[in-house]
Amino acid sequence: MRKIILIWLSFISILFSRQIFAGDVIITVDRFTHHNEAPVQFSLCTSEECHEKRDKGYSTIDAQLIESTENFRKYRIKNLQPGVYSLSAYHDLNNSGKLERSGILGIPEEPIGFSRLDVQKIRRHPRWDDVKFQVGKEDTSVIVHLVDKFGL
Repeated sequence: MRKIILIWLSFISILFSRQIFAGDVIITVDRFTHHNEAPVQFSLCTSEECHEKRDKGYSTIDAQLIESTENFRKYRIKNLQPGVYSLSAYHDLNNSGKLERSGILGIPEEPIGFSRLDVQKIRRHPRWDDVKFQVGKEDTSVIVHLVDKFGL
């Protein structure tokens, strides 16, 4: 019986230790040009290889809305393991759950943004070094500026 209790205690401590060494990511999204209640969708990458695959590389992740004003929204992603990440976001204007793109060229038809990227117009998919950020054991803050101008 004692052995079973020790096994359960070990299992529980492992479970909670993962939570202890994981930090939350607080994301501030701004530059909303369409002031509506449409959600913002988020995706994460954990490597340069993932980021280079663009939409196909990123994994969708849930984020909790924690604050909202007319000019910005704050979201929380809970218990993200320490490491290097990049984050993409888009303002899902039609609430379809997918980024709408134009036909042949595939240019986004909804405002998008990336972690740490502060531009007025997106000319190309950003480089990994421009958008990556470090998550540690403590909370990490990231800013995403939405952009709805694309091309040259």
